[in-house]
Amino acid sequence: MPSASDLAAESMAYFPHDSNAASDIKCQRLIIRRGFAGYGRWWRLCEHLASVRGHTIPFETDEDKLILGAVLKFGNGASFDDLLCIEEVTDFVSELLDIGLLQTDKNGCLENPRMHANALSFGKKRAGGHKGGRPRKTKPAQEMPNKQ
Repeated sequence: MPSASDLAAESMAYFPHDSNAASDIKCQRLIIRRGFAGYGRWWRLCEHLASVRGHTIPFETDEDKLILGAVLKFGNGASFDDLLCIEEVTDFVSELLDIGLLQTDKNGCLENPRMHANALSFGKKRAGGHKGGRPRKTKPAQEMPNKQ
């Protein structure tokens, strides 16, 4: 049977999103710096983190940056300029790291501690689901009256 941490690494179909997330100081800083377009990109990044195995995103090579740039719709659209995309996504991620919404793991991948906590919570629920429901309680055998 898989462990809760193994199951936590799996893609999540959804994750908790506080209704007052925009009031969080980190999100307020993001909105001041990037406006609501940046705030929307942050939540798109969270969706992407939730959907990938391990909930981390590689971000060391130009190719990694182009992939994330495409997910976050950076670049100028019609004629997708790779250098512009790399620059824009790198600046955006740098601000998220500076604000504290993202951090890097030991492999240089982007991660969010809250997403890991959400994933572990779901992993525990999934592990519990693998065990099945509670076993039925057995009733003590009742003595049958003797018919004579």
